[in-house]
Amino acid sequence: MLLVEFGTVLDLSREDLGVPELPGLWEQLHGKCKSGTLQCIDPQHPADAPPWLYLRQNEDGTREARHISGAEHATSGESDEHKALKERIAKAAEAGGFDAVIEDSSKNRRRRTDVLVRGDGVQIGFEPQLSPITAATVRRRSKLATDDGITPAWMTNSRTSKVIDQAPWARIDRKMWHEYLSDTELPVRGGVRGLVIEECSRMGTVCPDKKAGRPCSGWHASWSDARALERFDDLVIKAAARELVAVNVQRTATRSVWFWVPASDLEKVDSTTTGADDSPLGGIITRVDSRPRLRDQSCRYGQDSGHRPPASPDADREPVSVKLAEPMAPPTIGFLDWSGAAHWAKQALPCRICKKVTQVRDDQMRPCHKTCAESELWRG
Repeated sequence: MLLVEFGTVLDLSREDLGVPELPGLWEQLHGKCKSGTLQCIDPQHPADAPPWLYLRQNEDGTREARHISGAEHATSGESDEHKALKERIAKAAEAGGFDAVIEDSSKNRRRRTDVLVRGDGVQIGFEPQLSPITAATVRRRSKLATDDGITPAWMTNSRTSKVIDQAPWARIDRKMWHEYLSDTELPVRGGVRGLVIEECSRMGTVCPDKKAGRPCSGWHASWSDARALERFDDLVIKAAARELVAVNVQRTATRSVWFWVPASDLEKVDSTTTGADDSPLGGIITRVDSRPRLRDQSCRYGQDSGHRPPASPDADREPVSVKLAEPMAPPTIGFLDWSGAAHWAKQALPCRICKKVTQVRDDQMRPCHKTCAESELWRG
């Protein structure tokens, strides 16, 4: 476990906890730890378990560290991870040339946004949510944001967080607070999708058009997470630049999904469908920044308790079928053969496209990932 304030790993098997330079440390920490003091750094730590620990002594004199319960964690003050993520979001926005305000509030004080980014004709309200929250609270706070003309953007590091599909969201990895502040890569694991176009004969599944009783167009499209962002900072910048837009796809009368998509992909999709008869999965697409208010999904009978079933761990990975605006063959995807030794170098250098280090070289002996070069060919 890590003593966060000093960045020191503690050893419960030793009387001085392995930190002789801090005498009386056990007495200071025993039974008095709050969230943010001791952090579990066990590699086997469950992804959705609270990260904070407290110390206790058993009747036989043995010492142990125990996880602070979710309820205790939820009532604690702002964590170091939360503060670090807010700072990272603001720095990323400013690095992209956009203004960012931490802890922005509305004039009536009803809305408080963790980080407000003023982008290219759009305002994005980033909300890092690392502690438990109810779905009703997410919807209520999101509506306050959209009422002020702000597109909410929730961040979570939990696969079962209630922010998923209640508003625009993105999922990142659970890390220590200082890793959020560093230049450590922070991939976006969910909440961002790209348009995948496939020929019907190669899909290996039932034709969506035939399933809906329509003539097959020969090509089908779906929103897939296969092209999720590799860098969280890119989400901040691209959302502010309107290169990424948040959409809500109404799947059924009672269920919808939220995710971010490239604006260029959205232009290829027919969003004029009016119901399940027109769309393979009843997907009515609403572009968030084209309609400033979120649909209020709160129960109107009595008071909403906020209780919702936990999100399925794989719910954010389920493809969503869509109808193409102009059904036609997509660009031919080129696959490169870089299997030869000439394409491998001992020295790792930044890729000419994504800037991440690689030992692979292209045909001109420039550092470049094979997937980056193939994507470049695809885009033309």
